[in-house]
Amino acid sequence: MLLIHQLLEQPSLLAYFIGADNYAWLKFRNGERRLLAKPLVYFEERLPTFIRIHKTALINPACVASVHQPPRPKMAGLVRLVDGTELPVSRRRWRAVAQLLQTTEATVDFMESSVASPPDLAQEVVAPLRVQVIMCGDMLLLTRQCLHKLDVPYMLQSTGAGAELASALLLSSPADWPALILIDSRLDRADSILTLQRLKAHTRLRAIPVIYMIPPGENMMQAYLLDANSVVVVPNDPSLLVQTLDQLLDYWLMVVQLAA
Repeated sequence: MLLIHQLLEQPSLLAYFIGADNYAWLKFRNGERRLLAKPLVYFEERLPTFIRIHKTALINPACVASVHQPPRPKMAGLVRLVDGTELPVSRRRWRAVAQLLQTTEATVDFMESSVASPPDLAQEVVAPLRVQVIMCGDMLLLTRQCLHKLDVPYMLQSTGAGAELASALLLSSPADWPALILIDSRLDRADSILTLQRLKAHTRLRAIPVIYMIPPGENMMQAYLLDANSVVVVPNDPSLLVQTLDQLLDYWLMVVQLAA
């Protein structure tokens, strides 16, 4: 296995990095992936020919097949790589990214959106990820703010109690099901456990990732025994709470491939 400094000496083998403050996923051009214990900025500084298209994404311009401008104002653009991977281009970085890609030696197709053209690709790219949260008050507000910072389209649905959530989902179309569920068990522990139990008991619903959030000091084993996908301790310190939410949502919405 190549060490990090050895990888950086062979940038032609690398396709892109997806990451955050303390880790990064590396995707090789041959399709392999590796999790690296370095922040994205570490690789950005050492790979000057690579382009930062999003705060969570760094790409090799040689791997870009086409670039698609934002379909509407305040929406993300899109980079499609030669292997078919599609990555968002932050609206704040769009102009700089487009200019950099125009100056590279690689052949890149630039696609302009048209009001008269069928927006099939745009609809596919910007289709919002549905996030269902069982929380309220400040926690809900902070979660909404952290989602907004990710600069990806999302639809946040919230409720203060979730015991009937499984039944409600089964009565709706699977197309309307959330891609991710967050349960703040500090609201009502009994309701939260029941919600988790019912979601994971159904063969169709259990595939939806459920993040179970607990206060400091609470035993997490019951939630894991009920098949929670992650159990997260909610810090009492507000600044640490924001950091935790940022990392949590960054991972589940930007790194993990959700069934949207």
